[in-house]
Amino acid sequence: MTNDSQSLTRAAHVSLRPITAANVRAILRLKVAPDQEQFVATNAVSLAQAHFNRKAWYRAIYADETPVGFIMLFDDGEAAEYFLWRLMIDGAYQGLGFGRQAVLHLIEYVRTRPGAAELLVSHVPGEGSPGLFYQRLGFLYTGEEEDGELLMRLPLAPVPASSPPPTQPLTHVVLFKLQDRSPQQVARAVEVVRSMAGKISTLRDLEVGANVTSSPRAYDLALVARFDSQADLQAYQTHPIHQEVLEYLHGVMAETVSVDYISPAPAGEV
Repeated sequence: MTNDSQSLTRAAHVSLRPITAANVRAILRLKVAPDQEQFVATNAVSLAQAHFNRKAWYRAIYADETPVGFIMLFDDGEAAEYFLWRLMIDGAYQGLGFGRQAVLHLIEYVRTRPGAAELLVSHVPGEGSPGLFYQRLGFLYTGEEEDGELLMRLPLAPVPASSPPPTQPLTHVVLFKLQDRSPQQVARAVEVVRSMAGKISTLRDLEVGANVTSSPRAYDLALVARFDSQADLQAYQTHPIHQEVLEYLHGVMAETVSVDYISPAPAGEV
């Protein structure tokens, strides 16, 4: 482990990212506390299982730019069955709320899947089990047991079609400062970010531009994305195409800031 565990706080931004050749070794090095090893498989075992199951959806858990854990979902859209298969947070990063934030991100992803009415999870009983953790997230025991593990269920009741939730269009703005600020690198970054246009259904509009001023305060490029609702923004955040672009950006950017605001209604609308 590095000293990152001493600098991370609950304020760190938690995200779920694809596991690639660039970060797989860091994910394999993560380990739970010794007294938790009976409750969760190693990440090596989890990745092996994932690569032999086409319904496995798995991600690395990051806090800011530090990998802190692993999460995996059994994702069967055809049968509308969704099961939190694996969750682990490295022992050095526990107690900071990263696991809770990761599960909340997963729940938002599951809500976008076909026919999602519930999310299931199970755990080995015993002292130190994650049962209380899942209860605090809203999971309830079903009274069933599978292979010696207690089954829990989180209802994901759909909103009735007769009363759709109110929507508030959102504008999502992100500014990037790159490590290599040469015109060639900035142009490449603009091209990669702009490649998302027309490929993510919830992304209503995308504008990407490179900085043209010489101010030392300036960032190198800007992304302005518009969505019809907060739910659409969340679906965009976890979309595989957006995650691939994020993976590229994490390798080239030095600094980033963002803001999300409710977009004003067009003239003539109320």
